Amino acid sequence: MTEASKSYIKLRKLLPAAALAAAVVSVGIYLWTHSASSDVVRTEQVQEAVIPEGIKPAVSTNGELPNEADFVQVAESETLVLLADKNTGHFKVRDKRDGHELRSYPNPEDWPLETISGTWRSHLLSPIMLETATSVRKTEVKVSSLLSLNGGIMSWKQLEDGFAVTYAMPSIQMAIPVEVRIKNDYVETKVIDSEIVEGKDALINLKVYPFLGAKQPGGQEEEYMLLPDGSGAIYRIKENISNDRSVYREPIYGTDYAFNSVYTNRRPITMPIYGIKSGSGGFLAVADEGEEYGYMFAAPAGVYSQYAWATVEHNYRLQYFQPTTYDKTAGFFTFSKVKFGGDRKIRYYVLPESKSDYSGMAAKYREHLMKDNGLKQLEASESELPLYLDLIGGDSEMGFLSNRFIPGTTTDEAKSIVDRLHAQGVPRLIVTYQGWQTGGASRLGFGVKVDKRLGGNDGMRSFAEYAKSKGDTVILETDFTLNTDGDDFDPKRQATQDQAGSIMKFPRLQSNDEVAIVSPKVTLDKMEDALKRFASLGIDGLHLTGTGYMLYSDYNRRSLTSREEAASLQSELLNAVQSKLPSVTVAGGNAYSLQSTDAVRQLAGDYSYDLFFDEAVPFAQMSLHGLVPYTMNWGNARDEYRKDFLRSIEYGAAPTFGVMKAETEKMKRAYTIWYYSLNYDDWEAAIIEEYKRFNEALGDVQGQFMTYNRTLAPKVKESVYSGGKKIIVNYNDTEVTVLGIKIPAQDFVVVKGGEAK
Repeated sequence: MTEASKSYIKLRKLLPAAALAAAVVSVGIYLWTHSASSDVVRTEQVQEAVIPEGIKPAVSTNGELPNEADFVQVAESETLVLLADKNTGHFKVRDKRDGHELRSYPNPEDWPLETISGTWRSHLLSPIMLETATSVRKTEVKVSSLLSLNGGIMSWKQLEDGFAVTYAMPSIQMAIPVEVRIKNDYVETKVIDSEIVEGKDALINLKVYPFLGAKQPGGQEEEYMLLPDGSGAIYRIKENISNDRSVYREPIYGTDYAFNSVYTNRRPITMPIYGIKSGSGGFLAVADEGEEYGYMFAAPAGVYSQYAWATVEHNYRLQYFQPTTYDKTAGFFTFSKVKFGGDRKIRYYVLPESKSDYSGMAAKYREHLMKDNGLKQLEASESELPLYLDLIGGDSEMGFLSNRFIPGTTTDEAKSIVDRLHAQGVPRLIVTYQGWQTGGASRLGFGVKVDKRLGGNDGMRSFAEYAKSKGDTVILETDFTLNTDGDDFDPKRQATQDQAGSIMKFPRLQSNDEVAIVSPKVTLDKMEDALKRFASLGIDGLHLTGTGYMLYSDYNRRSLTSREEAASLQSELLNAVQSKLPSVTVAGGNAYSLQSTDAVRQLAGDYSYDLFFDEAVPFAQMSLHGLVPYTMNWGNARDEYRKDFLRSIEYGAAPTFGVMKAETEKMKRAYTIWYYSLNYDDWEAAIIEEYKRFNEALGDVQGQFMTYNRTLAPKVKESVYSGGKKIIVNYNDTEVTVLGIKIPAQDFVVVKGGEAK
């Protein structure tokens, strides 16, 4: 027998073993990624499905909508009265201030006009809607509701300030426990996670009282829904003439890329709120617990029914792709086996008609941030505005054999820019230095070495000391959520992993690579040493671009972290920075980060232009003004230069520019900084002129609340501050006269003490 024949026989014998090994590996991958830990999500309750058969369906004694005669008072506060119907599980809240009522079901006045029939009619009448799957391995989701499943009320209990009800659906052996309570000026719903029962179906999504405050078009201009899209967007409740079938569904605090979540081009939600204003009043809903696993959902009139409605959708499982081969070309889609734990709580602040517009909603959310999140009003200040100046240190581009560094602004050049601005009347700068680290803006990691070509650590110390002598603040921008530095970071051990066990990476189109996302626990562990080194540079603080804005679950076994825990870790990280340095700022600013930041940068100033939205409103800005300073987009990076300048004035933002000493064309091939007009010399005159206009409008209201915003005439807006100052902005191309005041085209006037300036 030849050697070739012997080798062939050996190979034939080895093939079954190799196939078995591959199968073992595949099974190992599946078991590894499917085993759950209480560190990631609360362990799913293992309980027998004990839903009794024969439960009376939760139908009204009237046959459809709840019977008004069946409601009984169950609780009362200083402001509200809570009434409940034990037949349907619905409730209504009466506002003692003006007598109007908020119902957990569709407005009865509109019901005779409702034309929908069948299953969706049952949905409209139900206190809960749900999406389920027959098993986590089957990705086909069934949409149903309490009444479409012929479900009823399994238990009812009177509470001191409300009631507790358990909705049961015997056909799928599922039970959903809900508490409804009233406080002074809000009603609160809470889904009790530990008491949820799942039988043959797995719970995917749950909507509780989804048609609370639902309204049909009534022809009134001031009936609308407020959604947290960008700065805030309103949809005026109107007839669906175009037959648009669009709905709004976005995850609170952005997409969790640990799963195969659907990505849209909408702006991420940073505030867990929505509101509905109707003729007799309105409400503001705030997702107050478990919002990390929530979606904002809204449907215009004419999509699923004649009602316009909005709600928070509680998410309990997400879909992901489970590979079964090393190259990930084979596998299957499935849902997370263990449901996301935690109670889900929503507050509905009841607003009287006089305070039910988006200005009133913003005032109520601002009050919520102060009372429940610990934010405090800024000290009253008559001083001039600071200019938020972002200096570009440098970046890298592809070279012949290795990357080539491109200097943008050295520390000595930074001193010169600061001097020039002070000399022309800018009294105070908050300088955020970007791209200071070795390799520039495209180098991300835990290192604290300033690139020697910019001046090194000594140069940064000298600049920080010099700027402080002028009364300025120096902050270094960094991002601890991404890492390109192999010297102090091992992606296999320290990167975030998705539900399927793959390392999560952020794609960078400019440099044609992917950057590993750092595990939240790893970031926090490395911060203590890094903060000591940052403090040694003499700087005033850090600007963290990912923390407080990008939120992911982590299924890395070494650092298991739920999405809820990740939000808490980010807040802990911000607090750690504040304990070692005078200042910390964030980009975007999810609500959970607001208590721990000194300013929010790049706050959204527009909306996503969904077809059914009517206009953007400054809800986020009204909520934050007087609590947390904020900027919007750089003045030299605006989409529409003049319009966006005026919008910054209307929205009460601080002025901001991003510049460097080098010519802009030097960065045209840079990995990160390549698409802005950045040269300081080109922008100096505009910076000085804009700063003066910003300061004229906003310098003396920095610590005041923005109490009102409204449209005075087509493309003419007014913002009012708590001290009485008004700013009227004219977006038109021609001069207009409103309230007896002439406002030049594409300009604004300041009204203070009855005088227009």
